[in-house]
Amino acid sequence: MDRWLVHAARIIGAVAGAFAGIVAVQLMRLRRMEFLPGWPGFAINHVITPKGELASDVRLNIVVLGDSTTAGVGVDRPEHSLPYLLGQRIAEVESRPVRVVSYGWAGARVADLPTDQVILATSKIREKDRGPFLPEADVVAVVIGSNDATHNTPPRRYRDDLRATLETVRARAPRARIVLAGIPAFRGALRGIEPLIFLADQYARILRPISRAEAARVDAAYADLEAEVPPLIQGRADVLSVDNFHPSVVGYGAWAEVIFRALQAGPGAPTRAVASAPLEPAGA
Repeated sequence: MDRWLVHAARIIGAVAGAFAGIVAVQLMRLRRMEFLPGWPGFAINHVITPKGELASDVRLNIVVLGDSTTAGVGVDRPEHSLPYLLGQRIAEVESRPVRVVSYGWAGARVADLPTDQVILATSKIREKDRGPFLPEADVVAVVIGSNDATHNTPPRRYRDDLRATLETVRARAPRARIVLAGIPAFRGALRGIEPLIFLADQYARILRPISRAEAARVDAAYADLEAEVPPLIQGRADVLSVDNFHPSVVGYGAWAEVIFRALQAGPGAPTRAVASAPLEPAGA
């Protein structure tokens, strides 16, 4: 038995060593890769008017908090960004003009939201504004967690910072509908470093239930990007941007659709199965 245990330990050690070697090589590849700049060249602060007749000219206000996906990284026009595409869907359904402002930036983790982004959202954007934008928000969309998964934010810290964010948003924007987007699937991105993507996906499995629970705690809707986006983009080869990591306009269109459906369904709604269908950029 002892000899068997020694043999098993050697095999396990060899496998672990081989995997560590693979990860080390992947890290070197990652350092050589070129990613898109964190600043896409535009800010997202737009008024969107629906195409049809207005049901009301009273404007809806949308605040977006989060990471590079909320800042427009991956596309070259603000009209192709996630916040704009979400605002466009809301404007068309409500038949009202929508102003959408994103406070997100590349590399943001959940810890940046309560200490920085929420603070910015409670300050004036321009001198001519009547006051801070967040208290006037009708919708607040929070898209965060991907960088926490890739950087292994401890689950308790992730929960505490996300809770602080959502509780502060609920207090500062009492009339707003809040939607939290869950961490998306990393599968299919950066195929040259798949072992690292696999590890990020496994860590995201730990954080996603925390996101869902914290959304429910403040009566916010939860958009399950990991489950609901893949059926919308199945069979498409144009869902990632040129860096093969951030979404393209097609990818962002799928994200916007899932977040919009979660808002429409409301807090606590079960995940809906969505049919696979070609997805065109909004407004195309």
